[in-house]
Amino acid sequence: MNQNIIFFNTQEEKDRILFDTFKKEHPFVKIVDTLEGQLDELYIVNNPLAISHEALEGSLKKTPEIHEGVWVYIPWKDVLVRILKQNDYQKLRLSRNKDLITDGEQSILETKNIGIIGLNVGNPGAIACALEGIGSYFKLADFDPLSLSNLNRFRAGISELGVNKATISMRQMLEINPYLHIDVFEEGITQQNIFSFLEDPKIDILIEEVDNLKIKIQVRELAKQKKIPVVMVTGNGENVIVDIERYDQEPDLEILSGFLDNSLIDQIKVIKKGEGTYEERIRLARDFMGEKYLDERLLSSFEKVGKTLAGIPQIAESSFLRGAVLCHFVKHILLRNDIPSGRYEVSSRGVSVNI
Repeated sequence: MNQNIIFFNTQEEKDRILFDTFKKEHPFVKIVDTLEGQLDELYIVNNPLAISHEALEGSLKKTPEIHEGVWVYIPWKDVLVRILKQNDYQKLRLSRNKDLITDGEQSILETKNIGIIGLNVGNPGAIACALEGIGSYFKLADFDPLSLSNLNRFRAGISELGVNKATISMRQMLEINPYLHIDVFEEGITQQNIFSFLEDPKIDILIEEVDNLKIKIQVRELAKQKKIPVVMVTGNGENVIVDIERYDQEPDLEILSGFLDNSLIDQIKVIKKGEGTYEERIRLARDFMGEKYLDERLLSSFEKVGKTLAGIPQIAESSFLRGAVLCHFVKHILLRNDIPSGRYEVSSRGVSVNI
């Protein structure tokens, strides 16, 4: 189920009837048909020597057959798009990954189940994974709707204000690859769905970017039981802090690889909804990130939240950098490359481990 995206394979008589009926019932639907260009590109991918002008003559500009490819209806845009069938679509779409990602690596990555909790920072990570062909099935969880103050960093527009961030992310991903399977948890992670999020079906890796500190702890304890690796990134000004927890390799690993003080974990666990002052909750958030890992401007902002600042500052360049870093580490963990548990700093100087 692709969240109301509709496929029409008009080579099948049943779908031809449905397609004709659909067009009659949607007379003003926008139609995008670039299949001829897609076929031309696919020919070049299959025959790289045809890039020379001489070799192209007579080989391209093939008019598609009337029922070739598949039609995809994107309901949130009310548009019908004709694209290649799944195997050819993926072959062409991911052709420029070669050889930065090999065919063997791509075939592994395309089979993986990925869970993402928190689609603020998680959004650019999800988009990068979709673009690179990492994952075929995603679970996206966030209860938060897009607000105007998010538009300094969240890649969306004013027409999407009020729409759930996980739903926006799902739509963006399906417009990149409509063949993805994506389940959206618009209520976020709750006591009722946390087990099914991790287990039904089991995810191969968890990207954790939720604001709720109790959920951060609880989901790690469950991921540890289920032997699911966890990746989290936080901002450090222009740098990125990455926490890798390889519960798939180290079932006895401490939460956050031991970087989180046990007394802080105990404080977070006993918090009840509505309890504690705003200042106390901000302090816990700061301490969870790790005061020593925050640059001077970001660190000083924690003292200003609720006074001269409405929230902890976040900017677009940091958000997109974190998304790229998430994608990088997720890819290498899923490929079983040597990415040990620990805390990493990614900056213009390179990568520092266990900082």
